[in-house]
Amino acid sequence: MNSLEFKAGMEKVDIESINSMLKQFSVGTHFQEKLERDSKRTREYIEGILSKLNEIPDTEEYQEKVDSYLTELTSKIDQSRTFIHIDMDAFYANVEEMDNKELIGHPVAVGSIDMLVTSNYTARAYGVRSGLPGLLAMKLCPHLIILPSRMDRYREVSSIIRNILYKYDKNYVSPSLDEGCIDITEYLKDNENLTGIDIANQLQNDIFEKTTLTCSMGISCSPLLSKISSEINKPNGYFYLDRQYSQEFIKTIQIKKLPGIGKVRQELLKTLGLEFVSDIIEHRYELYYLLPEQRDLLFKHALAIPIFPNKSSFRINKKKTMISKEKNCKELYDEKDLEDLMKSLFDKAIEMLLFENKYATTLIVKVQDFSFKVINYSYQLILTTTTTTIPLTTNSIPTLPIITTSTINSNNNNDDDISTEEKECITKEEEIDSYYLDSPPSSPSISSSSSSSSSYSFKQSPCKLKKTFIYPNNFNEHSEKIWKLFINTTENISFEKIRCIGLKLINLINIPSIDNLEN
Repeated sequence: MNSLEFKAGMEKVDIESINSMLKQFSVGTHFQEKLERDSKRTREYIEGILSKLNEIPDTEEYQEKVDSYLTELTSKIDQSRTFIHIDMDAFYANVEEMDNKELIGHPVAVGSIDMLVTSNYTARAYGVRSGLPGLLAMKLCPHLIILPSRMDRYREVSSIIRNILYKYDKNYVSPSLDEGCIDITEYLKDNENLTGIDIANQLQNDIFEKTTLTCSMGISCSPLLSKISSEINKPNGYFYLDRQYSQEFIKTIQIKKLPGIGKVRQELLKTLGLEFVSDIIEHRYELYYLLPEQRDLLFKHALAIPIFPNKSSFRINKKKTMISKEKNCKELYDEKDLEDLMKSLFDKAIEMLLFENKYATTLIVKVQDFSFKVINYSYQLILTTTTTTIPLTTNSIPTLPIITTSTINSNNNNDDDISTEEKECITKEEEIDSYYLDSPPSSPSISSSSSSSSSYSFKQSPCKLKKTFIYPNNFNEHSEKIWKLFINTTENISFEKIRCIGLKLINLINIPSIDNLEN
């Protein structure tokens, strides 16, 4: 069963009592049915893993292999860098207070009557936090003010904060609107009179002066430890972790606090009797065998080995390749309401597409029903031609290029999942694009020990492929096609059955100039 956990500001709240209320509140709902399906899958996964316990080698050779693996990891630890993780305090709610001073001092939450995305610290004192149904939150705090989310405004404020981070680290990482991580190693070299704590204080002051918002920070030798440290002195505080205490510090952290482990594996580790990071090393022989795909990430975290961002994870270097908009439909009364909602989503997506000066090659329409089942309808918006040129040889005959043209298709993909809004409110306040969750093969100085092999051998083809897009005549033609496909998708679906509707414009390409088209 789903349950809420402690969050900063809930020190005096009876969490068990709230979880009991949440359990009763969910009885008979589609959400409960989904949780039960997820719970069943989790049990089956755990049972499958536990069945392998008897297969674990009990030999000195195997144990030496595991110990050598850990020794190799530990020997190449790089603690020479300094990171600051910045976590905005109750970001969405505090932005609302920033824009409306009359809200200050009152319990405020952002979200809907169905699900809250965040709450301010005044509301948290009543047990109101993200992931809680709005109706239940009103029972806990009858005078709670619930405001709808304003993502465009939050992005606007977030961009101000990111500009501040850029001053300290041009390759800053910002995995969500309300957090960021900067590598201040070079900044400290250029400013020898400053410490990491000095820079943290400067950052807090800069952000407050520009936005009146507060934030909490963690300072350490790795992004992971900095993130964990940022949660210690919330709100509006910081925690500095000296690198010499990194390994002792990480041992005291609960495994569920480690990013990238996932709830299912957390439940597996809990079943095995593991609660703290120190337990990972104690049970290294079992975990090395049972979790081969996750072992690198798991043991690097357990040994406090920094996992540094690679360039592909720098948001500043990322090109926008997708535009996504979706909305809950639970307050619709007729087909006209549904069409108006879809038009609003469409207009926002097209506005972003035009601003980016892009065409979308693919449209995906998401339709979720009240059992939380999702169907994704995929449409190809821009056709392509692929030209295959075969080089001439002394024995070959001149051949015309082979041209194949793709056609519009629609594929329905079932995805048993909850809505983006509910994912966000349970995990984090915006999309999670992690710089520490996906473990790269190693830190920059560590060479990868894993390699992929195949029983097949391939020779490079002498043929050269060239893919050419068949562009629409203009942007209006492109946007009209998107709207027709979007609205036609729901023609045969009763609006009463739609819980959530969304559209994604993916694989974005630049709108060509007239000169390029002529050439």
